[in-house]
Amino acid sequence: MLSSVHSADDIRIVEKEARSLSEAGHDVTVVARSPRPSDPGRIEFKLIEVPPVARWKRPWVAGRAALALARATSADVVQFHDPELIPFALLLKRRGCKVIYDVHEDVPADIYSKRWIWPSMRPAVARTMEVVERSAARHFDAIVAATPAIADRFRTYGAAVTLVQNTVRLDEFIEPTATTERRRQAVYVGRTSFDRGLIEMVDACASVHLPLVLAGTIGREEEAWLEKSSADVSYRGKLGRGEIAALLNESLVGFNLLLPEPNYLLSLPTKLFEYMAAGLPVISSDLPKSREIVEAAGCGFVVSLKDPTALLDRLSTLVDDPQRAIALGLAGRVAVANNFNWRHDAGELNQLYRRLAPPEAAA
Repeated sequence: MLSSVHSADDIRIVEKEARSLSEAGHDVTVVARSPRPSDPGRIEFKLIEVPPVARWKRPWVAGRAALALARATSADVVQFHDPELIPFALLLKRRGCKVIYDVHEDVPADIYSKRWIWPSMRPAVARTMEVVERSAARHFDAIVAATPAIADRFRTYGAAVTLVQNTVRLDEFIEPTATTERRRQAVYVGRTSFDRGLIEMVDACASVHLPLVLAGTIGREEEAWLEKSSADVSYRGKLGRGEIAALLNESLVGFNLLLPEPNYLLSLPTKLFEYMAAGLPVISSDLPKSREIVEAAGCGFVVSLKDPTALLDRLSTLVDDPQRAIALGLAGRVAVANNFNWRHDAGELNQLYRRLAPPEAAA
């Protein structure tokens, strides 16, 4: 039995991991704040009900609910994702459960991007979170790290680390061809926010009269800003896996315009791999890992967000030359199939679980 406790933002990654573990023979229960997927397969979902409370109370309320549900599953292994659940995960560990901390973000670096934390308080909060993770890491049975940078950080803490990158399952995406019909529209999938290039995307698309489609979650400030904008932007909300695949398959170009925030500098954006898997040419901001991937794959363009003219020029190139856009997109699909395929990373995750909870013991 596997129980996974996490936040709504991680649901797509968690579903992918849970599906792989289920296919490997584990009984999987997901404890989440997100709605159940339309097709959960053999995975059981238990939803956390969190009443409206002040922000500072949410971790305590959600954590207690997650702890209770995780304990009720009598799981052999609990894999959790929210750093706010570290104290509750330590309680599960003390009760004899094997615990994995699945780290998707560089949490101390991410603190500096939290607008709800006073700027003067962010350094102290970041240092506190670093101390918490450092102290807790060695008590857990394993750390699953989403990037090499995160893996290296936790290894310095003396933790047992397994690198499982957030690559993609090719079978979740419609295979593109040179004749795939594309609409004249750009797309962005993920959390829509100002620090993920919302203004830059909207302005660039408006300049070339290109519709922009957004899918995923969005903050209140960003939603209010969009409502005041006269640009041709449609917001689809949260979509299922099949709906995302269909949206990407019908679009012309995918945006990955993360600003140079500390947490993004060495990140591996899942959306980048999703665009490539769908055969979409990519326009990405000039961050080290994104540049490395896009240039090696030859699947699009990398631009500095300090140079809006360059962004506009690259977008115009793709809009005005559909054949070049198709060629770049197909190159991205090949790169994903060869180098960024979930098959390899699922193997790393399954190997970890074979050590901690062999399928025979989990049955």
